[in-house]
Amino acid sequence: MRNIVIARRGIERAWRWLQTAEEAFAGKRWDDVVYAAQMAVEQSSKAVLFALGIDFPREHDVSEVFGKLAGREDLPEWFRKSVSGICSAIRELAKQRGLAGYGFEQEITVDFFKDFAPEALREAREVHAACKKLLDQIFGTQEEIRA
Repeated sequence: MRNIVIARRGIERAWRWLQTAEEAFAGKRWDDVVYAAQMAVEQSSKAVLFALGIDFPREHDVSEVFGKLAGREDLPEWFRKSVSGICSAIRELAKQRGLAGYGFEQEITVDFFKDFAPEALREAREVHAACKKLLDQIFGTQEEIRA
């Protein structure tokens, strides 16, 4: 039961990061959109790994470990089909994270991320939705767990 409790905390934290990305998008803070989107994707994917009891490296890009979920017959087919896209989002956003968070040190402006920010936000929404749906489907909703 402990893994699912941690996973639920992770997916809730991912939701807050997603809300931060949404707010940053509305405020045209493109670097913040990318940074928060990356955190939402990272925490959503790690929540699934926690729930399934899978060890993963303590780094931002867990796509290699996450990719193995595509071959798990005990997971729903819809999710296994989405694993490749989720891994792409994990990888791409992990690459952009450093620049989004610390690009100012290299004189990278907010507008550097303007074209990428909508894609980052879309990916974060999709990854979070898929990961939450999987957790709800396999382990029940947060309300069911509390009951």
